[in-house]
Amino acid sequence: MQRPWGLSGPEFLQLYWIGLALAVLVAIVVRVRARAGRGDQPVRSLDMDELAYLAGGPKRVVETSLARLLTAGELRTSRRGTVQATSTTEPRNPVDRAVIADSQRYMNRTVSLMIPAVAQDEVVTSIGRRLQDMGLVADPSAVKSALRKGSLALWVLLAIGVVRWVNGIAIDAPVGWLTVQLVITGLLILLVTRRGKHVRTGRGDRALDEARSSRTRSATPDEALYAGAAGLVLFGGLTVYPDLAVRTSLLAASGSTGGYGGSSGYSSCSSSSSSCSSSSSSCSSGSSCGGGGGCGGGGS
Repeated sequence: MQRPWGLSGPEFLQLYWIGLALAVLVAIVVRVRARAGRGDQPVRSLDMDELAYLAGGPKRVVETSLARLLTAGELRTSRRGTVQATSTTEPRNPVDRAVIADSQRYMNRTVSLMIPAVAQDEVVTSIGRRLQDMGLVADPSAVKSALRKGSLALWVLLAIGVVRWVNGIAIDAPVGWLTVQLVITGLLILLVTRRGKHVRTGRGDRALDEARSSRTRSATPDEALYAGAAGLVLFGGLTVYPDLAVRTSLLAASGSTGGYGGSSGYSSCSSSSSSCSSSSSSCSSGSSCGGGGGCGGGGS
C-alpha cells in the first residue's frame, strides 16, 4: 500500500505541525471574537444583582440574595443547611421575594435545592438578558456556535492525521510521532471548545474589574452597595460569608460555588468590611460580624 498524498513521514509530520498551528490560531481568533460582545444598549451603572450575575452567573445572584436576607434577619439557617423565612413582610427586591417564596413553599428547604431552583426563575434569567443587551455577557448559543465553527479546522486536520495513521499501521511504518500529534490535536479540540455555561465578554470583565476596584476604595458612592455580607458574597460566593457558623452550614449543604467566565473572586474580605476570622468562635444568634456583615440570624 502506498502512502497517501505522496509525502514521506518527516514531510507529513512537518506539514501537520504547520497545519496544527494555523488551526489553533483560527480557533483562538474565533474564541476572542465570540467574547467581544455586541450589546445594543449603553452600559449603565449596575445594581448588586446584576454585578452578582456578572461575577458568578445566576447562582451567585441567589447566593447574594441569601446573604442579604440572612443579614437582614428575614431568613435563618440551621446547622443542616436549611433556611426558613422569619418574616411575613414581602421584600422589595424581586430576587429576594423569589428566595423567600421558595423557602416558604417547601418545609426545611436546603440551599443546595434552593439555589439552582431560584437561579432558573424569570427574575434571575431576566438579569442575564439585560447584561447581554449591554454586551457584558455573551449569548450562550452564539458562543457555542462560534466555538464549534472555530474548531472545524482542527477536526479536519485530525481526520487527515487518522487516515495517515491507519495507512502507516497497514504498511508497518513508524507512527509514534504521528500518534503524539493526534493526541495533541484531540486535547486542543477539547480545550478550544470548552466554555462556561455563562461567558463574560471583554466589556463585562472591565465592568467587573471596575466594581472590584471601587469596592476596595473608601468613601465611594458604591460603599453602601458593597458593604456587609452581601457585598462579600457578591464577589466571592458563599465561601466568604463572614459568619463562620452560617458559612459552614451553607457550604455543607450547597457545596463549593464556582466562578463565572474563569475570573477569580475575592478570597478574603477587604479592609472596608471586615469579617469574622475562621479561627475564632462562631457568632451568636444576635451579634454581628465585622463592619456591616451580619451573622444572618445565627444557626439554630
